[in-house]
Amino acid sequence: MQVNTSSAESYARLSCRVSLRIKTQVEEAASVLGQSITDFTEAALAEKAQAVLDKHQQITLSERDFARFVEILDNPKPPAPKLRKAMADYRRLQAENPDANL
Repeated sequence: MQVNTSSAESYARLSCRVSLRIKTQVEEAASVLGQSITDFTEAALAEKAQAVLDKHQQITLSERDFARFVEILDNPKPPAPKLRKAMADYRRLQAENPDANL
């Protein structure tokens, strides 16, 4: 990978093989938009990458599931015995080691 650091923004080379059909489509689409193949490809890759990341960084719930989620937040179950013991153990450790980063 070659990196050009002479400008304010860094660039890296990305190389891949595509079918002749895709290359022809890209050239035609770039021409229609008055863009270079590089500019068109960069914009298309950035748009697709952002769409994929957005989709995988969100949780979509049905109305029923969302209502259940809100219900659980509004009315949580009391802590289980193991959790209460763990909390007590943690508080005891904090008291015994006040300078520790617990």
